[in-house]
Amino acid sequence: MSAAKHRGAKGGSPPSAANDKSAQPGGAEEPAAKKQPAASHGRGGRAAGGGGGSRSGAGPRRGWALLLGAAVVLGAALPAGWYVRQLREEVGRSAREREASGRQRQELAATLDAVVQKVRSLQATFGEFESMMKIAQQKQEVTEKAVKQGESEINRISEVLQKLQNEILKDLSDGIHMVKDARERDFTSLENTVEERLTELTKSINDNIAIFTKVQQRSQDEINNMKAKVDSLEEADVYKHEIKVLKDAFDEIQASMKTKEKDIESLKSTIDSMESDVYTEVKELVNLKQEHEKFKEAADTEHLSLKALQEKVLRAEDSIMHLPSDIKRLDEDLLQVKADLNKWEENELFRKALETFGKNSEGLESRLRHIEDSLESLTSAAVQNSENLRSFISKEAEYKNKLSSLEQSIAALQGISDMDLTSVTDVLRNLGESQTSLYNDVENLRRSISELPSSSALQDVQKQISTLLDQGNLQGEAESQGYLEKFSSVEGSVDELRSSVSQVDSDLKMIRTAVDSLVSYSVKIENNENNLESVKSSIDDLRNDLERLFVKVEKIHEKV
Repeated sequence: MSAAKHRGAKGGSPPSAANDKSAQPGGAEEPAAKKQPAASHGRGGRAAGGGGGSRSGAGPRRGWALLLGAAVVLGAALPAGWYVRQLREEVGRSAREREASGRQRQELAATLDAVVQKVRSLQATFGEFESMMKIAQQKQEVTEKAVKQGESEINRISEVLQKLQNEILKDLSDGIHMVKDARERDFTSLENTVEERLTELTKSINDNIAIFTKVQQRSQDEINNMKAKVDSLEEADVYKHEIKVLKDAFDEIQASMKTKEKDIESLKSTIDSMESDVYTEVKELVNLKQEHEKFKEAADTEHLSLKALQEKVLRAEDSIMHLPSDIKRLDEDLLQVKADLNKWEENELFRKALETFGKNSEGLESRLRHIEDSLESLTSAAVQNSENLRSFISKEAEYKNKLSSLEQSIAALQGISDMDLTSVTDVLRNLGESQTSLYNDVENLRRSISELPSSSALQDVQKQISTLLDQGNLQGEAESQGYLEKFSSVEGSVDELRSSVSQVDSDLKMIRTAVDSLVSYSVKIENNENNLESVKSSIDDLRNDLERLFVKVEKIHEKV
């Protein structure tokens, strides 16, 4: 019995073995106790003459044997009950941990479904934005074609105006020369005819003085009357001819003026069409601004998704913060297991298993520390990314204010019938400045994104985690089932971290594509600005040409 107690104190056998071993001496004592009365009875039969002294001695021996058997049974039952109680507590705790891990997995599945829905909504919004950008590109191509056609029409109109100017100058010079020649010819012919007629009259008068002496006074009066009539008739004919020539020249000038008025009306119509093109371009700018607002709404939704992702990262960090406590608990369990296994020091196989398990646990702790360091670096990078996004959002708010001021100026320009080109240039300058600031912000965001850890580093971390999990699974096959269940919670947290890291990588790719689309949008705005400046210069040239034409027409009217 002392040997059985010594074995129970060392813990050299499990509770069931202890119960069996403690039960074996009790069973041996009971038949011994039964044999002793039988022997006493035999002795009493053989020596019936022994009397009552031998019978009185057999009764106390049987009592002592029964007491000793009961004590042995109680001593073996107490440690067995204690071990059974410990096993029940371990089983209950493992069941609770399984339930907690099942709940965590359900929560992870729900969060993954929400993330998938958000990703699909983002894909839909980006598809709409791409279609809108294609429509804007088509509109821009149409405006470029219209601007090119306007430039060709302006060149053709300038050529026509140059030809008209040359023809008008030629017609004016020819008319002036014709009028001068006609006047010179008329004056010389009048002088010659008058001189000839006067000489003839004087000759006839001198020849017929003698004949007409009687009627000289009457004839003289008639001659004077005839002279007056002839003079009046000759002057009327000369003035009529000059008036006819002037009328013809005036008719020609009126015809040329009508053609010029038609050309001026065509110029006015082209100018009106150019102004309508400018208004359409302004409307297209307004449409582009609306598209930019839609893009900002999409960016806001993306920002909300990024906030949700940051919350997930924070949850992952919380789970990582809980990892040291889990590791401590595992260490405590390991110490407890070691304390329990120290009782098996006599067995060499268990010693070797303990040594290998200690080495593996040390390697596992070092690798878990390395994983914690890498996760801390990832969280710091995520914090920097969130700060960069906040700065980008603040700069986007400034850009929104600039766009609102631009919208007010465009609305004021639409209310005015004759658009002030200087205000348009100021608006375009403000748009260019805001565009350059947006381009700088986009470059800064690109740099911050490039400074983030690459997907290769994340993949290395994932590989390390997977190798640790594989090694943990290999070690868990050699260990007990309860220890594997404790590691399952750690594996779930690592899977959650892996999914969050992959989600961060996909979100970074989406942000890069959004930045590229912003850059292309800024390039399109620059092209529109250049087109507007070219249209402005062409309109200025047209106005200058029209002013020169009006001045020349006024000079022609004054000369006429």
